[in-house]
Amino acid sequence: MTDLWEESLNGIQPTVDIKTGKVTYPEANARLDEQDGAPVDVLEMLAEQDRLHREFQEKQYICPRCETKGMQYTSACPSCGSPETIRTERYRHTECDHEGMEEQFVDDDDIVCPECEIGLKSLDQLESDAANSCQNCDLIFESAEHRLRCRDCHLVTQPTRAAERILYQYYLTDQGAQWVEEQLTARQLVVETFKNRTMRTEIDTTVRTSSGEEIPVHVYAQDELLDDHIIAAVHERPYESDIAHLLTVAVDMDAHALLVTTSGTVVGEDIDQLDTDGRLTILEMTSDGVLQRNYETIADPTAQNSFVGRLTNIFKPQTS
Repeated sequence: MTDLWEESLNGIQPTVDIKTGKVTYPEANARLDEQDGAPVDVLEMLAEQDRLHREFQEKQYICPRCETKGMQYTSACPSCGSPETIRTERYRHTECDHEGMEEQFVDDDDIVCPECEIGLKSLDQLESDAANSCQNCDLIFESAEHRLRCRDCHLVTQPTRAAERILYQYYLTDQGAQWVEEQLTARQLVVETFKNRTMRTEIDTTVRTSSGEEIPVHVYAQDELLDDHIIAAVHERPYESDIAHLLTVAVDMDAHALLVTTSGTVVGEDIDQLDTDGRLTILEMTSDGVLQRNYETIADPTAQNSFVGRLTNIFKPQTS
């Protein structure tokens, strides 16, 4: 999202493997962590939130038998259903009304009507129409039928039997640009706060847990003299699961946890019970770019902030 906002990335386009039909989003995949989930799911979520605009690129068909993605279009014989057909031309001799394929009129180097045996100077003396020839049952027909062929199990089927999947390109919306700017502003405020306290600060980094796992974090600050550590996360509207994850990492590293909400709300009913040892601090970034101890807890993520609730949280005890 930041790269889209800074225009170092113009958009996010799908890539389809010609051999396997597999669809990937390389630009998104390179910027996401495994725990973020599948890139297409993340992109769709951001599109549903109106932070990304999606634009149609192409349609993909999924095999109804083996579920292989990316069935290929083919034409088929209307009689036997074989895709072994070729486009050709059917000729008609106006003198005798005989119709046939090119090989029926051409004999060695001569062009002769097989019906009336009149010799012709060239095929241009014959009327011609587009036609199709089935190499399986020898039928000559005007229009082939539309079919899809699976590149894996080779099933040939009608398009209506295959599942459809639309592939989109994704671009940043104005609302998405505003959201990115808010998140980056909040993150920078956290960094400046730590630096003002002479803490060594890293942004968009990783920390190593006791099990050796590398966990990405928004901000990591360390007071080397006092051996104090803080792990900070910025969310628009954090859920209990976001807080639980932050606390799990903080507990593992014996660090304090700082959570900043840019909407002024956190979603959940048992947030206080998560912080059993008082290591969590939750702050709100105000509309004028100030961090303060003022946030609201809501159960419904679509609920509106209440004035009474916000006043209550102003006086809610917080850890330092």
